Amino acid sequence: MSSESDIILKYDDIKIRLDSLKADYDAIFDIADTPEEFVTLNVIQDQIRAEERALRDIKAKLPARESFGAKYSVEILGPHEIYFVIPPSVPRIRILEEAQAIYSNLDKRNYVFPNRYKVWLEMPSFTEGRPTETHLAIDGCVDESQNRTLAEQKLFIRQKFEERQASMPTVEDLSAAHALFFIMTRQNLFRGFKIRTVNGSLFYDNLGLGMDRFSLDWNRFTDVAAASYLPSGTVEKMRNDKINARSA
Repeated sequence: MSSESDIILKYDDIKIRLDSLKADYDAIFDIADTPEEFVTLNVIQDQIRAEERALRDIKAKLPARESFGAKYSVEILGPHEIYFVIPPSVPRIRILEEAQAIYSNLDKRNYVFPNRYKVWLEMPSFTEGRPTETHLAIDGCVDESQNRTLAEQKLFIRQKFEERQASMPTVEDLSAAHALFFIMTRQNLFRGFKIRTVNGSLFYDNLGLGMDRFSLDWNRFTDVAAASYLPSGTVEKMRNDKINARSA
């Protein structure tokens, strides 16, 4: 096993332990009412701090791809689902630039179609960061959302998830999700489809990440699907399913 593989494996192990400790803490915190239980919470909290210090130390040693994922707290929830966190003041265009640098170094190719990148560089929605941390969970290609009109896709997404709170993401958020998913997995978040958002449609092909205007077209297309923000309940279910699969 290479030294890089050792580092990645160690990083993954620490993350799993940290997630488990946090889950234990939350479970006990909800029912704690005895001195013994509060002592247990303090012990777990100390263990969490120790693992967080270890995680910070090893992040500095990660290879470029894994460092990219760690920087944005990426979780691959499923075959076309991703969770990530954008730090305060970080614009969406920076995520694309970092993906471009990594992909260019690995494969000597553009990640973002050059003409599209030039357009996005002129858009404040891409170049201006938000003042607070942003947590995003996105399904980049909702199952069975293709071959529907825009109105039908919006209704389908709302009805698909139990909370009835799902909605289409913005182009800016979906492009960041694709960049992170693609660099971390080398897979296309869109599964070969064009994907509608609330303000445009994205696609990914051998020329890179691009955009067209299918979001403004109310017709049905067999190759045009839709993306969705994932409600918190759906995200938690996906996380629990992964934990159960690991322990099975």
